[in-house]
Amino acid sequence: MSAPTLVLLPVALKTSRTLANLTLSLFMAGFALGQFGGGNLSDGRGRRPVLLGGLACFTMGGLACSVSQSGEALAIFRLIQGFGAGACSAISFAMVQDLFEGEAARAKRTYVTVIFGIVPILAPALGAVLTDQFGWRSVHGVLAVAGGLLMAVTWAGVAESRLIGRDRLVPVDRNGAARRWRDAPFIRLVLANAFSYGVIFAYIAGSPVIIMEQMGHSSTVFVGVFASTAVALVAGAWTGGWLARRGTGAARLINPALYAAAGAALALGIAGLYGAASDAILIPLLLAVMFARGMIAPNLQHLAIERQRERAGAASAVVGLSQLSMGVLANVAVAFLLPSFGLAAVTVPMAMLAAAALIVWKKSCLRGE
Repeated sequence: MSAPTLVLLPVALKTSRTLANLTLSLFMAGFALGQFGGGNLSDGRGRRPVLLGGLACFTMGGLACSVSQSGEALAIFRLIQGFGAGACSAISFAMVQDLFEGEAARAKRTYVTVIFGIVPILAPALGAVLTDQFGWRSVHGVLAVAGGLLMAVTWAGVAESRLIGRDRLVPVDRNGAARRWRDAPFIRLVLANAFSYGVIFAYIAGSPVIIMEQMGHSSTVFVGVFASTAVALVAGAWTGGWLARRGTGAARLINPALYAAAGAALALGIAGLYGAASDAILIPLLLAVMFARGMIAPNLQHLAIERQRERAGAASAVVGLSQLSMGVLANVAVAFLLPSFGLAAVTVPMAMLAAAALIVWKKSCLRGE
């Protein structure tokens, strides 16, 4: 939501463009730290108190951002805001694993995945509307209000999910991290999911330049394309959840979805290399990639976290951090390549990441994992 505010910050806060852009980077850094800290802490201390702490951190950070008077202050408060958001992110996935088992957990995770997939696509548009109508500070004010409402809902209606038996939390396992890194199937599942997630961020990073500048479309068309990809992502996740509830195994969903994503992304890559910037070619292929990702995400995440069920918070943090890291790398790669390669700078990385996800997944299948 804050992305549209970045262009206004240098004048509004009398700061440099570098520091203005750093506010987004620090939010993402805080998000990564929050996932790691919140996920691990919630395994030993319980989900509810850490979730409330994360929401309080996010809410207070948002309030502080909305009244910041300098670029330096905004950057610090964005770091705090991101930390709170990251903690809540990891815990949401872990709570699904606490409350449900097997196929039920996989089906329920679909709903969480829908939100996590659609928000990064729709949030910039909402941020642009708020910034245009009420100024850049309104974005952080709305985020703070949302955080306060979620904290009230959590306090009133969310029970502790980490309990085993009636009143005992699982003790902190100091060797859990070492076991996770020795769990090769877990690592491969995490990597396959991260590569697949990177495809979305490559698209997000380059689509404004491609759709509006190189293809000559208006901002209205750009928003329409973004909305259609969000719908495709949701449709894929909903379809996967519907099939899961009817007994279709995770592997039977992941395999064709990864092939479909890789095939459509490869076609996009070829179109980019040959400069085939036609709506009739690009948009259907893009929708196919997003639909496939909607099916892939909850199933790969389920298989990964299920392997580390007793430490679901830490496992969720690893999944989240890997996704975020791959997204940042994809973003940087596209930004670096765009000036020289145009459309291909977006579509070729998408093809490479989709192919990498398929290769890692097939390697696991060949090993019988």
